[in-house]
Amino acid sequence: MGFLFILLFLSTFIILFFLPVQFRISYRKIKRDDNLVIEMNFLNGLVKRKREVSLLLPTSDGLKQKEEQSGRWFWLKSKEKKSSVADSRSLRDFLHRYRHFGLGMTLLTYMVPAKYHRWLLVADNLENRGYFQRFSWVTRLGTGNVGTNAILYGLAWGLKSGIVGYLSSKYQFRQPPEIEVIPDYYDISFDTVFDCIFRVKLGYIIIAAFTDRFRHRILKGGVSID
Repeated sequence: MGFLFILLFLSTFIILFFLPVQFRISYRKIKRDDNLVIEMNFLNGLVKRKREVSLLLPTSDGLKQKEEQSGRWFWLKSKEKKSSVADSRSLRDFLHRYRHFGLGMTLLTYMVPAKYHRWLLVADNLENRGYFQRFSWVTRLGTGNVGTNAILYGLAWGLKSGIVGYLSSKYQFRQPPEIEVIPDYYDISFDTVFDCIFRVKLGYIIIAAFTDRFRHRILKGGVSID
């Protein structure tokens, strides 16, 4: 009986080991509508975490934002709403995490309670096994001036091409990236819609986390998210 239990446990673990964890980032800015969604999905939604942030209005301290967090662990569900102020530290924090952890694990740090972050130290050669299932970025911009529009149009294409080129050197794209810049010659505008789906197998996350955790404990090295 004990052997069958161990065999069942190992079989389940091995199956889960090769299943992908899916992250989705969706950002939409259309006029005053400014919304960011970061979502983690595993086992076809049986395990799920979602953070949705809407910017409300600028203040002297930064941008006031409304945040909603929801989660699901099989049949247990949770939901929380709060308001806060975002400033430049939010972007610096994201870049700091990305530099040390890579894309997949950086996204995971926003879904996992802070007390577990020390387990999320990632080895780059494992992190880079993730891939983009979808990558779409469409921007409409206008200045009301044809000459200025042409300059910004070229800069926007250059920025997007550079970002996609950099990501292509580190990750696979299962579908060609969809990037587009639409000039608006009649109005002053800046609207953008970004949507990407990034997947990495759970096993790579587990191996990467424990590999660097072991290195951190034994060699007193590694990196910290603090």
